[in-house]
Amino acid sequence: MTWFPSIPGWDGIHPALVHFPIALLLAVPLLLVVSLFARKSWGAWASAAWVVMAVGAAAAWLAVGSGHAAGQLVDKSEDLARAIGSHEALGIMARNLFTTLTLLFAAILLLPAMIRKPMPAPLRISLHALFLVLYLGGTTVLVNAANQGGRLVHERGVQSMVGKSVTAPVPPADPAKPTGERPGS
Repeated sequence: MTWFPSIPGWDGIHPALVHFPIALLLAVPLLLVVSLFARKSWGAWASAAWVVMAVGAAAAWLAVGSGHAAGQLVDKSEDLARAIGSHEALGIMARNLFTTLTLLFAAILLLPAMIRKPMPAPLRISLHALFLVLYLGGTTVLVNAANQGGRLVHERGVQSMVGKSVTAPVPPADPAKPTGERPGS
């Protein structure tokens, strides 16, 4: 008996991996709002937002990769193939969008250091507020991708290969043998 469950393969880990980018990328706006209102510590809050954003974007790359591998194993009708394709396209769009937003925010944070001149507070606040609006627009793509993935699982019954590859099926009990005995025992 093992104490820890087996880690699923690349094609079965998508359900676990996908929650990281969703949680991380949806937490970033909270950090950005705090950075807008924190006068003295705005830089620390903005940097924290960027770190969470970067980790979330990296997790999105892993989620899309594992999702593609998992999607290859699903027996698809024409209708299900379209639904999976739509989910995958939204996942790729979200991944690319948040990668771009992460790079853009890094440029916004590094620009004052590069020109060796602090950004005036009104300009910084305006630029961060504009970025926040863009970011919130991007979250709609992420939420739509997550919603479609949830619908594939809960409405259409699409499952990962986690349980199928980890354990062998238990043969049914033989009614001729006493309870507790299995065939071959």
